[in-house]
Amino acid sequence: MNAGYQKQRLTFITPKPKEGGYPVPGHDTYTKAWASLKTLKGSTRYAAAQVQMEHNREFTIRYQSKLTDDERPEELSALWRGKEHSIESIEDVDGLKKEMLVVLKAVS
Repeated sequence: MNAGYQKQRLTFITPKPKEGGYPVPGHDTYTKAWASLKTLKGSTRYAAAQVQMEHNREFTIRYQSKLTDDERPEELSALWRGKEHSIESIEDVDGLKKEMLVVLKAVS
């Protein structure tokens, strides 16, 4: 993985804990990662439009064990360019614990 291609900053956030049963505005930073954005082109773009996944974005980041299914919190979301995105999936790309593929969906 070439670190020079990772120019996008992802911040993974969790909501603040409730106080007295009431939600507290804001969020806590869980972890940060540099990422490379993969855009949909050609036939994959048309296939995504057919299943209404055109607002999904794919990022490749370095492997972080705290983002695996076993360790990450339930209500984890991500910030990219100041906008909150829900996490569709986070997968280990090749099983060698080098790269992770993060699929985000814009929250409207």
